[in-house]
Amino acid sequence: MHVKGHFFPIASSNYQVCVATISDTHIDVINDEHVIARHAISSLNLSSGMAGLADELNFEDGSRFIPLDVNYRWPFKANNHHIMERLEKSKWAILAAVIFTPLFMWLVLYKAVPAIAVYSVDTLPRNVVEQMGEQSFTLIKKIALEPTELPAEQQTKVQAHFTSMLNALSLDQSVYRLSFYKSDSFGANAFALPHGRIVVTDDLANLLADKPNALKAVLLHEMGHVVHQHSVRITAQSAASTIVLAVVFGDLEGVAEVALGTGASFAQQGFSRDMEREADTFALTQLESLGYSSNDFADAIEALQESHTSENEHLEKVNNFLEYLSSHPSAQERIDNARGKKSNNN
Repeated sequence: MHVKGHFFPIASSNYQVCVATISDTHIDVINDEHVIARHAISSLNLSSGMAGLADELNFEDGSRFIPLDVNYRWPFKANNHHIMERLEKSKWAILAAVIFTPLFMWLVLYKAVPAIAVYSVDTLPRNVVEQMGEQSFTLIKKIALEPTELPAEQQTKVQAHFTSMLNALSLDQSVYRLSFYKSDSFGANAFALPHGRIVVTDDLANLLADKPNALKAVLLHEMGHVVHQHSVRITAQSAASTIVLAVVFGDLEGVAEVALGTGASFAQQGFSRDMEREADTFALTQLESLGYSSNDFADAIEALQESHTSENEHLEKVNNFLEYLSSHPSAQERIDNARGKKSNNN
């Protein structure tokens, strides 16, 4: 059997038009009646046959032979070689791919990746988490925060409450740090960063100035995010999902940048509803352990809800707030949960 094609010598892109002659045990590559290569059929390696692509023959020394006829298929190893080609032409295989590929991607991105993220955060060194947090903090300060205008006496009072709760809960003061900033973007809000820094805006401190226990509830909620490592987990999930998609779609150029710059990505994301509920549960549990009431948490949510509702005329601020809380459970759900917890305890 004679097959005309292109022969590529070892480590060369230059080819020769040759003829491959097939016997029972060997294949010879002939050019102008001279045998320029001979290989045992048992040592050959075939590329995966696909419709419309030539059936490339790879020799063990690194040379190659590609038939001119793209539809030609080598007679040896035919059963294994044509599996991909048969699948490509099978309507049932195509239908299965259409159905199961999205399901597989969903399982990977929403089940496997979060599970891996939960495991991975426990293995991260403290200095890595600190760097992630500082990246996020630097970015957020640049785009959304201004120096605080709170009186020093008010800051000292809130800081004292914060330190007292840390001591009571045996939490490391070198990790959990409180900062005050003015922010037109966030309004009355607080948020926790990956490395343990908790930011309280001036608007929030002023809103809850006459409700110190409600402010403590908010601080405990943010502590809950740090205790459960929500910031690190969501950043790890984002990075892992990006890498998975890059691998699937063959775009690996940005993987290194993703791996090195994951901290800053936290600034562009919100916590999941499950994470928010977990932080709420932490706050409610610790309020009671410290001798306060779960109603303090409900009071804080109600005050925040009323504050942001009264700002509806400032459309841009409302849009920013809605985007920031897009992944939060509804305010009423959180209020009912806190009030219900108190009622159940009574």
